[in-house]
Amino acid sequence: MMKFPLLMLPLCALISGCQTTTKQNACDGFSRLTPSLQTSITVLKTDRPFANQIASHNKFGASQGCWE
Repeated sequence: MMKFPLLMLPLCALISGCQTTTKQNACDGFSRLTPSLQTSITVLKTDRPFANQIASHNKFGASQGCWE
């Protein structure tokens, strides 16, 4: 009965050493949305809130330096 808790201690120590130390970047997984002209016109005519979300997304990415 006592050997299982004693076995768990080294395993927990081993697993705890598997942490990532890389810093997260605001641009990770984030890319500029560039719809075609036809799509832009359609979205502007039919779904203005979505068009505003696209513009906000692109503005945020530019302010974070994800693209020029």
